Amino acid sequence: MSFKICFLVTDAVSFNALYRNQLEYMRDNSDFDITLICGGNEEQLDILRARNIGNVVNLNFQRKPSLFEDTKSLALLTRYFLLNRFDVVVYLTPKALLLGSIASAFTLQKRRIAFSVGRAYENFSGFKKRIFQSFDTLSFALSHDVLFVSESLLDVCLKENILKKNKSTVIDNGSFNGIDIDLLSPIDQQKEDALREKYKVPLDCFLLCVVGRVCEDKGLTDIGYISETLKEENIHFIFIGGFEDDVGQTVVEKMVKDNRAVYIPANPNVHEVFQCADLHLFLSYREGFGSVAIEAASCGVPTFAYDVVGVKDSVKEGVSGQKFTFKDVQAVATAISNAATDEGFKDKYPEARDWATANFEQNRLWQSFLSFYLPSVDDVINNSVDGKRRAEQ
Repeated sequence: MSFKICFLVTDAVSFNALYRNQLEYMRDNSDFDITLICGGNEEQLDILRARNIGNVVNLNFQRKPSLFEDTKSLALLTRYFLLNRFDVVVYLTPKALLLGSIASAFTLQKRRIAFSVGRAYENFSGFKKRIFQSFDTLSFALSHDVLFVSESLLDVCLKENILKKNKSTVIDNGSFNGIDIDLLSPIDQQKEDALREKYKVPLDCFLLCVVGRVCEDKGLTDIGYISETLKEENIHFIFIGGFEDDVGQTVVEKMVKDNRAVYIPANPNVHEVFQCADLHLFLSYREGFGSVAIEAASCGVPTFAYDVVGVKDSVKEGVSGQKFTFKDVQAVATAISNAATDEGFKDKYPEARDWATANFEQNRLWQSFLSFYLPSVDDVINNSVDGKRRAEQ
C-alpha cells in the first residue's frame, strides 16, 4: 500500500516556485501517493497539473484575509479531510498553515506537520504582532512536528514562546529547496560579457543584481537611496522579479529612466542575472531563509545584506558576503562604493561557492525531507503487525 501524503499551500504559485523540482524528486524516489491542496488562478493550477505530481485539489484559498471566504475554505477543507485519510499532512504559507492545522487536527489526521517558511509579521509590533503570533501558536500547538526553514527563524519563535523546542526541527542546514549546483555555477569572462550584452548592461560597469519580488519590504526604498548616493560612480543595477507594490515599481522605473538600471520581469533565467553580476544586493527587511543569497554564492557572487532573521543563515559573514545592521543604508552605500573601486573584489570571497554547494545542494536536502516524511521503522512494523492481526481475524 502506498504512503499517502498531502501538501497544502495558499496559492498554487507556491508549489510551482517553492517546490520547483522537489515534488518530482519525491514522486520519483518514493511510493508516495501525493495530494496537493491550494488555491490560485487557473494558469498556475494548469502548470501544477501539467507537472503530473499527483492529485491537485483546488479549494480556492484566498491570500487576503476574509472571514467569510476563510470560513468557507475551512469548511471545504475539513469536509475533504473527513473523506480522505493521509499518513502525513504538511501545511505551509500563512493561510494554509492556519486552516490546514485546524482542519487536519479536527479530523485526526495521522501525522500533522507545520512548515514555517517565514513570518509576514516579523517587523510588526504591539497588538497587531500579538494577533499574528497567536495564529502561529495555535497552528504549532495543533501539529505533531514543526519544521523551520532556518535556525534563526526557529530561534526567534522559541524566544517569543510560540512553541516548544521538542517539536521543532530544521532539516540539514536550512533552506527550502536547496540549490541546483550545476545550473548555478560561475562562468568565465567571455560568457559574462555575452550576458551583459544580452541584458543591455555596460560591460565596464560594476553591476549589482537585485533578485526577487520588487516591493518595499525587499528594501527598494533603501536601494533607491543608495542609487542616488552613488549616481556619480560607474555602478549599474539589474532587477529581476515581479512588481508587487507602487513603492518598488516607482523606485525601479526611476532608476531605469535615469539609465542606472535594467529591469527584467520574473523569468526562469535567474541564474544568468547572478552570473553576469559583480555583487548581489539583498536588503530585505524580513526573510524565512533568503534562498537568493545561496544561489548567488553558488555562482561565485557575494551578497551584501541586512543582518535580519533568515538572512543570518543564508549569508556566511566573510565567506559568501557581508551583513549590515538593519537599515544602515549609508554603511551599505560606502561598502558598495569601496567594492566598485577595488580591483581585487572579484577574488575577495573565493570560498563562497564551496560553502554553498557543501551546505545546500538540493538533492541531498530533498532526500533529507523525504526521510523526515517517511514513517519510522517502528511505525512500519506496527502497521504490518496490525495488518496481519486484522487479516487473521
